[in-house]
Amino acid sequence: MGSLRFLLALGVATGHIASLTATTIDQHWLMGGSRAVQIFYMISGFLMALILNGKYPKGSAGNRLFWTNRLVKILVPYLVALAFSIALGLLALAVTGNGTMMLNPWLAQASTMTWSTWAYAVLTNLFIVGQEWGFLLIYRAGSLFYSFHAYEQPPLAAQFIVDLPSWTLSIELMFYAIAPFILRRHVLVIAAIACASHVLRFESYHLGYYSEATNYRFFPFEISLFLYGAVCFKLGKILSLSDTRVTNALVAVALAIIVLKPTYLIENQFKLYFLIGVLLPSLFDFSRRYRWDHALGDVSFPLYLVHFPIGAFAGAMAEGFVAACVSVVASIAAAIILDRYVVVPIDRWRQSRALKMQNEGQKRAPNIAVQVG
Repeated sequence: MGSLRFLLALGVATGHIASLTATTIDQHWLMGGSRAVQIFYMISGFLMALILNGKYPKGSAGNRLFWTNRLVKILVPYLVALAFSIALGLLALAVTGNGTMMLNPWLAQASTMTWSTWAYAVLTNLFIVGQEWGFLLIYRAGSLFYSFHAYEQPPLAAQFIVDLPSWTLSIELMFYAIAPFILRRHVLVIAAIACASHVLRFESYHLGYYSEATNYRFFPFEISLFLYGAVCFKLGKILSLSDTRVTNALVAVALAIIVLKPTYLIENQFKLYFLIGVLLPSLFDFSRRYRWDHALGDVSFPLYLVHFPIGAFAGAMAEGFVAACVSVVASIAAAIILDRYVVVPIDRWRQSRALKMQNEGQKRAPNIAVQVG
């Protein structure tokens, strides 16, 4: 699963960097864009079902620990990447006079923004939640106005997102908020909620409620993908195979799909998601057996965070294939540094909190048994 996550993050990074540096390096390899993001949603559903059904105890205390651990996991690296983005934007401004997409909208509109626009822009950049709604808000003369087709009527409120790809983290955080109440339930209940979300999506599209904002940025529609991943976890014993050679072959198939982007699956996205979802248990088993695969997965989130500011900075300095390649390499290097010096220490602290609660639960269990007996 780590290789899959890394290739998906690299695909998103390559696509954004290609656009920022005016190249086409993303056209012939690696899946990116909405397909990669929605597969990430599935993986997140799988992993959250895994930890909620094994790592965190039921009850309010276990839920609070889950929520705070996930919030720290997302927010601290994000804030580091946000500061990094602002620093690179200021450096580009000082060197070239171009603050890039990260800062130019702020520099141009700061004096005319209403207090409500300021509040939305600042709070969503600091706390992430609500960033995706920027694709449903038109920016006009300092104010924000709702429009279902805002994406086709720029400028948008989304222009004020400093590290633009981070809007997907808002969807993630909303899923974490409801996950403890759903993912511990019977697989049929989870599947039913997923189907309801899926039906809601296509009935809404049929009624004309389709736009770039609802394509993969509208949480009620995306729940189905998170929960599909959770269903695949619940069915893991059925979907997993004991023969490691077969498992390795299935992992190779999944990675080949991500790298080669077969036209049929790209055009039939939900068949793609079904196939990848069925392979998730095998991908997870593979990751548990190979440390290098797990290590690649660890770098995927930092890579997702840092590639945009690096690509925007590179695009301000120079354009072309070389600039794009340098940006990709620099993004991977920065992701490794962010993982080692920020994510890993945070993960150790989070794991210690979870382990402490598990140990306390084990100590209390015998006492409870004596009282009941």
